[in-house]
Amino acid sequence: MIMEDQISVGTRFLNGFLTVMVVLLVLVLGAVIISLILAAFGVF
Repeated sequence: MIMEDQISVGTRFLNGFLTVMVVLLVLVLGAVIISLILAAFGVF
């Protein structure tokens, strides 16, 4: 029972960590795309 609890906690932590990483990755990619679009229109 204790082992299962540790595994579930570890899995939950891993899922949360992966979710945060995916969100950060999407935000970075979005910022890069927006920057490229603005640069293409000559804003920068």
